Amino acid sequence: MKFLYASDLHGEIHLYQELLSLATSSSSDIMVMGGDLLPSFPPTKRYEDMVPNQKVFIDQFLSTFFKRIFETTPIQQIFIIPGNWDLGYPYLFKESTERMIDLNRRRYQLKNGYELIGYPFVPPTPFRPKDYEKMDNLEAPWPPQKNPSYIRSSDQTGQLTPIDPYLYLTKRETIEEDLNRLPKPIHLRRTVYVMHSPPFGTQLDFIHGGKSAGSRSMKTFIEKNQPLLTLHGHIHESPQLSGTFCDRIGETLSINPGQFIWTGREVHPLHAVTFEIERVEETLTHTCFKEGRLGLG
Repeated sequence: MKFLYASDLHGEIHLYQELLSLATSSSSDIMVMGGDLLPSFPPTKRYEDMVPNQKVFIDQFLSTFFKRIFETTPIQQIFIIPGNWDLGYPYLFKESTERMIDLNRRRYQLKNGYELIGYPFVPPTPFRPKDYEKMDNLEAPWPPQKNPSYIRSSDQTGQLTPIDPYLYLTKRETIEEDLNRLPKPIHLRRTVYVMHSPPFGTQLDFIHGGKSAGSRSMKTFIEKNQPLLTLHGHIHESPQLSGTFCDRIGETLSINPGQFIWTGREVHPLHAVTFEIERVEETLTHTCFKEGRLGLG
């Protein structure tokens, strides 16, 4: 069974168009999207307009895009988690479909027995949207926060509510606590975790300046449980900085394809990977890095 995985398209139409072409040319059966699907900043540059703008993007482009995927490519199912910028994410599932699956903190068993489990939350960032941010654990440091920050209002109107990020985040459960509550797989060595944040201190979470910005709790979770594969995103520049899009944590293979979209007027190609789930390492291919085994030694 062939997988296509990409993350962090941020509403960029040209990246979605390349994804559609890749779904056809790769003959993939399953598409997995690892978060930050929707436009981050509305044309007005006002945070208050973020969710309405994301809803417009879903209505005017993304819903039709997913229909085209199913109508014109071999893709049979699409699995999705939100990213930290996807405050309009619930609106994606306003219409129920068995082929487009919300994997947010859920487990799904494929027909071949392999399992998918999704987790969207990231450690605190310097950015203002906080719906999908949580403290990593009680000891992990945070970057400075902007006050006010914002969460989606609970009345489903698409408005944002200003919050004090320090008070908000310290009252939430941590990523460490969340991970222990995720659905349990039947066979860890036949399980793929889709996590928006990469694990801390690996080849997958480098930011400019040489620092790591991933999750310590995810690193510990992977070390302890040793699933077959973990798929990540969030840190767009890491593959370019580290020179690799994959790393190994014990026996687990972890992948962050990266993504480049914010560099002036230059248009960058889609960063995505394809692989056969039954033999990941032998079939792993990146759209930009031509060595499938890059970083595995």
